[in-house]
Amino acid sequence: MREITEANFQEFIQDQPAVITFSSPWCASCKKIARSLEGLSLEFDARVLFGICDISAHPSIAATLQVFSVPSVLIFQKGAVVKRFQGVVSDAAILQTLKECL
Repeated sequence: MREITEANFQEFIQDQPAVITFSSPWCASCKKIARSLEGLSLEFDARVLFGICDISAHPSIAATLQVFSVPSVLIFQKGAVVKRFQGVVSDAAILQTLKECL
């Protein structure tokens, strides 16, 4: 998964479907979600981009997208948020949403 920063955020979400996990280093649930999404990233290969954004290091991205709690997972299609999950979410829910986007 690619680290998302202010410098690469817009480019990351522009062309392909993209999944960004918003997390923080102290968040145990965030680590669980990150492991799950790493597995999904292998399944979708290059068709979907997967990234992670540390809200402590990059608060402006989280603020712009109104991410107020972690973990939060946002799915983007053509630069727009199409689905938002907060808290621990199942792989099946993310997988279903991604299939709908493709």
